[in-house]
Amino acid sequence: ARPVADILAAGDQAWSAGRFDDAVERYQAVLEQDSTSLRALFRVATVLGWRHELERSAALFRVYLRLAPRDDDARIGLARTLAWRGEYDQAIALCDSVIARDPRRRDAMQLGAQALAWSGNVHGAISRYERWLSTHPDDAESWVGLANTWRWAGQREQTRQALQHAVAADPHNVDARTQLEFANVALSPSLEPIVSTSDDSDDNRATTYLVRGSLASLLNARVLGDASYRVADFGAEHGTSATLRGASSWAPGDERWMLRAEAGAARVDATDAFGSTHETRVLPLLGVRFADHPTRAITVGASATRAPFDETASLMRAGIATTSVGADAGITLGEQIGLTGDGSWTRLSGGSGPNSRLSGSGSLRWSPAALWSFAASVRSFAYDHAALDGYFTPKGYVLAEMSGRLHLGRELGWALDSELGLGNQTIVGFDNSRAGRFAQRASAAVAYRPAPGFEWSLSGGFANVASPTTISSADYRAYTVSINGRFRL
Repeated sequence: ARPVADILAAGDQAWSAGRFDDAVERYQAVLEQDSTSLRALFRVATVLGWRHELERSAALFRVYLRLAPRDDDARIGLARTLAWRGEYDQAIALCDSVIARDPRRRDAMQLGAQALAWSGNVHGAISRYERWLSTHPDDAESWVGLANTWRWAGQREQTRQALQHAVAADPHNVDARTQLEFANVALSPSLEPIVSTSDDSDDNRATTYLVRGSLASLLNARVLGDASYRVADFGAEHGTSATLRGASSWAPGDERWMLRAEAGAARVDATDAFGSTHETRVLPLLGVRFADHPTRAITVGASATRAPFDETASLMRAGIATTSVGADAGITLGEQIGLTGDGSWTRLSGGSGPNSRLSGSGSLRWSPAALWSFAASVRSFAYDHAALDGYFTPKGYVLAEMSGRLHLGRELGWALDSELGLGNQTIVGFDNSRAGRFAQRASAAVAYRPAPGFEWSLSGGFANVASPTTISSADYRAYTVSINGRFRL
């Protein structure tokens, strides 16, 4: 067998050269012959943490600390692994034990503050950063850490102030300068023009022109306003919908809960196939949503809306409006798995008479990496009775689907987002007829962000999944294309 000292030296050489996979392979060979090699234990545990093999990483760090119980670097390494696993209390306790022996350990302070923030205690994290920075005002990295925590708390102005301190402490810190630009964007007015078109196999065609503006306001709120104009055709039917809407969202200092409200109106104008009837209506648009984070892993929400159902020319002519109440919840089941669900009841008024729809959905999503995720989901809805007003009214509809998402790119420059879903949809009619068919959908969006606050994107999608505007469900297909812009003023 090759001498342990030679294998260890080869591992050290690979580590110094940044070839960490090669280094770990050699260190593991060392541990097979000498399980007490401290350098091999520490570095293998460190790389396993980087690879997100957190259970093995924690186990090796604990072995190391049994051999060298006063090694603070290993305590911080174990604390980092535990924080990544979501075991925040243990991670914070380890950091505190290091700080108790050496109050100058910045890495222990920063990791303890991060673990507090990740656990939901943003005020505790902010206090740690501020105590440290009161005696180390030139620590740009800690100013950036404080800024990130203020941003998680939803405090835009405090975020910007912390980043200004970071840039003043280190004008060459590229990360701090870039984040400061994004912080300025969050506090600046913005304008977002959008043009989108849709076409489907039912011969519905629509084009929507929208301009949205937003600006930060008092009490940590952001006010939005948009104006849109939709032109829709169905055969010889023609309709337009002009909408004005204002909205504002507000969250308290710890951003545990959020309240959003919106109000507006739509002027809907439509003619029938022969031009013999002309309908013009002004329909209100109202909405409110409340969301809460009772724990870091759980999100719950409730909403109520009143809105015109003006997606197609037939719906515009019928003058249908919807009133909906709904609830939703999400829970993080682990480091990479999340479960979401929602349900709603909707009353439709206008047209040939009132109708109601009950709907619900659930999704289990696995995110093994930041670049991609996979989901298994179920969506269903059912109407009280059939209607002939230009919208899809099954007695029951169920879609079971597997889907995947891919994200490529960074905050600046080019980025690609795409999604593919495959499944099966089952449709039950009011005559108790039953039909099932293959469901598929695909979408992609390419975006270019040359600088913070500036973005252009082009997106498109295809689906044969039945929607509320479906008329012929036997072989339905829909296509969409959208051009979006966003820039700060």
